[in-house]
Amino acid sequence: MNQPAPGDRDAFGLLVAQHHRRLFGLVLMMVRDPSGAEELTQEAFLRAYTHFDRYDVSRPFYPWLATIAVRLAQNWLHRHARTAGRETTSLDDVLPPTAPGHALDALIDGERARRLWRAVASLPSGERTAVYLHYRQEMNVTDVARALGVTSGTVKTLLFRARRKLRQTCADEDVK
Repeated sequence: MNQPAPGDRDAFGLLVAQHHRRLFGLVLMMVRDPSGAEELTQEAFLRAYTHFDRYDVSRPFYPWLATIAVRLAQNWLHRHARTAGRETTSLDDVLPPTAPGHALDALIDGERARRLWRAVASLPSGERTAVYLHYRQEMNVTDVARALGVTSGTVKTLLFRARRKLRQTCADEDVK
């Protein structure tokens, strides 16, 4: 999609329509509060619109927008001092439905995905956000690093640690 010219409300409205659900899912995964996530999503779009002159049109739009949203969510979390109990809330409401296919296969795949994303939800915030951005939102390591305000090496470390914890968690669940 072509990027809107600064001040082009209709074109920016198309970007909002295109990215709202995805951005809301990201913010909800981080803050675990639907009303807070909606407010932060709207704020991210507002900031993107008002600061569109800072956007490098040669780069993809979503990673830039996600960076704004992640920083807003991090500030929100800092202000609201989330408790450890909120950290383990399920991501089931954020996950898209499983692909159509054979009913039993879809049920099994869906249960595996739910178990995996429940395990992701129990990760520490930095690891969880890196996993979500990289695997669910399909952002590359450089864009994840930019969104989180860290180096690419830090993102690789967060992903490595998260994968190790997830392998252990999934292995423990398979033994049960």
